[in-house]
Amino acid sequence: MKKTFFALFAAISASVCAAESSDGEDVDFSYIEYGYERWYVGAGAQAAIPQGGGNMRSLAGAAARIGWYADDFLAVEASAAWLEHDAGLGVRCLWHWWGFERFDPFFTFGADGWIDGDVGPSLGCGAFWHLGELWSLRFDATATLGLDGDPGMVYGLGVGIQYAF
Repeated sequence: MKKTFFALFAAISASVCAAESSDGEDVDFSYIEYGYERWYVGAGAQAAIPQGGGNMRSLAGAAARIGWYADDFLAVEASAAWLEHDAGLGVRCLWHWWGFERFDPFFTFGADGWIDGDVGPSLGCGAFWHLGELWSLRFDATATLGLDGDPGMVYGLGVGIQYAF
C-alpha cells in the first residue's frame, strides 16, 4: 500500500512538472501574489515520529490540507492526516518571512490533535518550491507538544504537492 501511494505521488508530481515546463518559457516568480481571496489545496505523504513514551509509534501515511491567505504573508489552513493506525487533524497559520520566488520558506504555528485524544500546540517550518504560478511542491517539518497525555512530543515530516486558485 505504501509503495503504491508513493509511486502514485511520484507519477503525479512528475506529470505536473512536465506540464508546467512543457511550454519552454521561463516563469517569472516575482509577480506571484498571495493576496486576499487566494485559496489553496494540497495532498502528500506524512510521517509522525513520537518521542517520550506512550503507546503511539512511528507512523506514515497521507495528508490533505486546505488554506486561505489572509494577507500577502499570512495564511490559515486546516489539515487532516490518515496514518497507519491513527488519524489527526490540525489548524495552523503559515507565515512567509522571505520572498515569493521559486524557493519560498515559511514558519507554521497552531495546534494538532490525534483521534486518540492527544492535542497540543504545534510549531514548524517548511518551504515551497514553486513549479509555476499555481502548482508547488511543499516540504514541512513540525513539532507538536502533547499536552493531554503520552507521547510528550510528536515530530512530523511531510512532502506534497499544492494547487492555488
